[in-house]
Amino acid sequence: MNNEDEDEIAAEADAAADVAAASTPVATSLVAIVGRPNVGKSTLFNRLVGARRAIVEDRPGVTRDRLYGAVNHDGRSYLVVDTGGLDLDEDDGLMRHIRTQAEIAIAEADLILFVVDVAEGLSSDDREIAELLRRSHRPLLVVANKCDNPAREVDAHTMHELGLGEVFPVSAAHGRNTAELHEAILARLAHTAPEGSVVAVPEGTRIAFMGRPNAGKSTLINALLAEPRVIVDAEAGTTRDPIDLPFVFNGQPVVLIDTAGLRRRKQIDKAMEKLAAIKAVRTMERTQVVVLVLDASVGVTDQDQRIARMAHERGKGVVAVLNKWDLVARDKKAAHAVWAQAQDELAFLERPFLIKTSIVGAGRDLGQGRARGLDELLEACLHTAKALGRRISTADLNAELAAAVADHSPPMFGPKPVKLLFATQAESDPPLIVISANHGRCLSPAYERYLLRRFRTRWNLRGVPVRLVVRGRGKGNHERA
Repeated sequence: MNNEDEDEIAAEADAAADVAAASTPVATSLVAIVGRPNVGKSTLFNRLVGARRAIVEDRPGVTRDRLYGAVNHDGRSYLVVDTGGLDLDEDDGLMRHIRTQAEIAIAEADLILFVVDVAEGLSSDDREIAELLRRSHRPLLVVANKCDNPAREVDAHTMHELGLGEVFPVSAAHGRNTAELHEAILARLAHTAPEGSVVAVPEGTRIAFMGRPNAGKSTLINALLAEPRVIVDAEAGTTRDPIDLPFVFNGQPVVLIDTAGLRRRKQIDKAMEKLAAIKAVRTMERTQVVVLVLDASVGVTDQDQRIARMAHERGKGVVAVLNKWDLVARDKKAAHAVWAQAQDELAFLERPFLIKTSIVGAGRDLGQGRARGLDELLEACLHTAKALGRRISTADLNAELAAAVADHSPPMFGPKPVKLLFATQAESDPPLIVISANHGRCLSPAYERYLLRRFRTRWNLRGVPVRLVVRGRGKGNHERA
């Protein structure tokens, strides 16, 4: 292969890495879009996210639940949440649900965008919502929407009557002034923490314990730390805020993160539990490895699978734990069935570590019980984190690709033969492998899975979401991915 081909592949790898990075943001700041019905909140959400994620329709009540998206602007990112229109005069079941969802978003937000409609002017509802936001004591920006022309921008100055500070005239539908709004949001997110409240993020491999309520997450963490650092109670929902706990294991710094148990949405009735679920999901964005804590006496449920897929799709390594193993260990047949079911239901994670743990005896919830499998658990987490950030040399990667093709040639691309020319790793955390071929998107899903299995096995990338992109070589090739 000549230098020109290698330069082209490197450029394609960089482009693929940019796409991958954009699709798996690590945003942690949250911006909530709030306002009365039909002022353009969902249109603004779509404009900020850069995709048509929210349903937009010219009637109130279309948006009901909170909708989250990631915004990337000039190398910085944040999360944005669209909320349903607030009608404080209505108190029927649906409006009460919409209001609860919006109030949760307001309570959790680092910044609020209060959207008003310049075309219609201020209403009594706008003033009531302004008073609600003023009482929340959250940082906010007033966004005067539907400023489609200079005359409307002049009208936007009347929104200062709300007494909420600076007003930003925009047209979400046409993109007018949205770049300036991006800059204003990022500037305020950089100053949302009060002076003296900034806490240094502990160093070390970040490991978040996640799962359904009462699976034993807090008990496991107390046992690892050998002290009662987090509250353990039989009542589901005891843990509300994610808790970062620095720890040293075999000379390596780690940060253990306890999170609230995640239930299915329709089962979350209390506002505080909804808020805890939001915080748990945001925690996933800033961790490296997710420990999926399973109750061995129950097995893998649909909700466990949802949590695992959420972590996998966000580029996180996953280690599965069959906790409370003592409850099934005595019946060997039942124990084998639980083990087999867990392997089958979590097969999409590509052979994650599956660890059996149990804490028994007096003081089990206080970090004083007899523990099983804890060292094995932390070793699996550190191995997964290392695999997540692994860099594979181009020479080794191409040697494995050549061996894979020699063992099993790729199928024809229509009537044309397929040649896999070159492979390189474009990114890590998680790994992204780019393969140059004589045709773009020329491999069947089955053959891509075959290659990924080869790469995973060769470098022991267990529980890590390895990504694969196939690119056509020639610039004039219209079949390129």
